[in-house]
Amino acid sequence: MQLKKNRSGVREQIAALSASLLAITGAMAAVSVPDVAYASPGDNPNDNFGPGVSYTQLDSALLVYQESGGRVQAIEPSATLTAHSSAGDSLSVEVIADAVSGATPNGAVPADQLQTFQTPIMISGGHATVTGASGGSTVISLPGVAAVRQYTTAANLLPVDKGFHDHRGAFTFNWSQPLGRISDIGFGGGYSREQDYQAISGNAHIAQTFNGGNTTASLSVNTELDSSFPYGGVPTPLTVMSGVWKKPGTRNKTQLGFVVGLTEVMSRRWLMQLNYSFDSQSGYQNDPYRILSVVDSVSGEPTSYLYESRPNRRQSQSLFWDNKFDFDPFVTDISLRYFKDDWGITSKTAELSERINLGRSFFVEPDVRWYQQSAANFYRYFLVGGDSLPTYASSDTRLGKFTSLDYGMKLGFVLSGRTEFDIRGMYYQQTGDGHPAAAIGQLRQQDLFAGTKAAFVFFEYTWNFH
Repeated sequence: MQLKKNRSGVREQIAALSASLLAITGAMAAVSVPDVAYASPGDNPNDNFGPGVSYTQLDSALLVYQESGGRVQAIEPSATLTAHSSAGDSLSVEVIADAVSGATPNGAVPADQLQTFQTPIMISGGHATVTGASGGSTVISLPGVAAVRQYTTAANLLPVDKGFHDHRGAFTFNWSQPLGRISDIGFGGGYSREQDYQAISGNAHIAQTFNGGNTTASLSVNTELDSSFPYGGVPTPLTVMSGVWKKPGTRNKTQLGFVVGLTEVMSRRWLMQLNYSFDSQSGYQNDPYRILSVVDSVSGEPTSYLYESRPNRRQSQSLFWDNKFDFDPFVTDISLRYFKDDWGITSKTAELSERINLGRSFFVEPDVRWYQQSAANFYRYFLVGGDSLPTYASSDTRLGKFTSLDYGMKLGFVLSGRTEFDIRGMYYQQTGDGHPAAAIGQLRQQDLFAGTKAAFVFFEYTWNFH
């Protein structure tokens, strides 16, 4: 499952959280190693539907996400249909729909006084309308401007835009097959669309198994073209936030990356995977709705708000190491990941899960994931009035220094020889430095890190049929 960027980058945040739900199965799904010992007879997917057998599998899922404090909530149903032929060919098609709404931080710092913000609104039939806004939003008229949505934040509270809402539809497909002496080769693509964002993606991969079926080397290449057409027009970076409609238009971003992987059966009870990935992005990287506060150099009171500015290029690398151990009836998965980019961000991730098979029809799987990252070199809590403006600046906490922890449990039920139902509940907590040494005046009494606390539940139903 993947959720794409949209207003205030909420979908990127949810994507980071939900990725841990599928990390274990996703890391191993592309590898079929018959020599590995499975925890119980029913666990080996090749027992009933192995090579030489044609079958179809339907995976349906529902993700429910809720942030604390009545902030962002999301619901995402999805369905994937995969057909396998007896010759080893495989075709999968996935359809996703989601709805996201709630109150999302706009990037401004809290203050000891009331703060007012203005954004453009849609005009329908000559009348100003506010679609999806709630609490604290009003429509006003300004000279030379048809209408503006204005919202306020009370003193000592984190500024959030309560008018946030969006829907998305997405479609992906993937095809793979053996070809001559090549174990597996394939390609895929996808399309995603929401109100202000569009993504078109493509991928291709090749994998070769050797060493008696115990070693698999793989290479995958992926590309994506993202188009952003912000609601209200495209703001000029580091200009003052306003309700005036900006110049309409589309801003594009292209991405090209690859992953080199090696999977090795170390023993009948130990499967290891090592991946190196590289990614290059070029084009529009800004969040067009995110702002920064400009504060007085003595009092720390906000004096204005500017739209953020990010570099238009980004390159990143990561190394992922995963180990899966079978200690019947326990299956332990331990993974580590290191990431760095040329924006100055480095991150470390460690994840541990323990699948406990309780007979042939039921299992539990507790999971914990720890993540830590450094800040981008242009991350700013705020800007100081009177100082020269930097070339790049963003208050997006996803680019800041923070640590996060998410933990939960998955329950799985084998309903028959061909069907399974899983439910996983997780809790996520993000922490950072809310009182930096550079805080000025009243900002010393504010919590300047808008961390996230969220709970989410993931339901999945799998049906294998001929």
